[in-house]
Amino acid sequence: MDGNSEADGGAEAKLGYKPEVRAVQETKQEVNAISSSLLDWMGVKGKVTESGAAVSVCEAIDPDLTKYYTIHHPWSVYKLSDGTFETAMQNLRERLPKHGWDITKDGETKSQARNPELVAVNRRTHHWVQIEWARERSGNLDELISVDVDSRCYRAPKGADL
Repeated sequence: MDGNSEADGGAEAKLGYKPEVRAVQETKQEVNAISSSLLDWMGVKGKVTESGAAVSVCEAIDPDLTKYYTIHHPWSVYKLSDGTFETAMQNLRERLPKHGWDITKDGETKSQARNPELVAVNRRTHHWVQIEWARERSGNLDELISVDVDSRCYRAPKGADL
């Protein structure tokens, strides 16, 4: 028995699942691929923010980011050259379930703007996504669709530097 079994048991109890040991680069690539699929499913063309997936804190069990981590990828599409934001949201409503995602929320944000929002969870990989069509933005900013893709908590392999 290694010295981490007890800690992993505590993590499992808090999270409700045993965090899988996965290499950071592999999990980043997986989240980037999900983001790429979401953009394809939108069926629109426009400018896309350039950020990639990054390591984030598994707040519930490791706020100091020592052994456990999640992957977070925030991005957005804006200045559409082809298609409409409404079409993109409708395409996601239709395509997410066809690709193993359960839509858990299809409504409006709680913000004053009451923007359309979709939240979905992938049944197989347990990733989740929050998508907001920011129609109304303060300061006369252009509308956009913002997307946040998140993973569940993973355990970094021994010796990995988070």
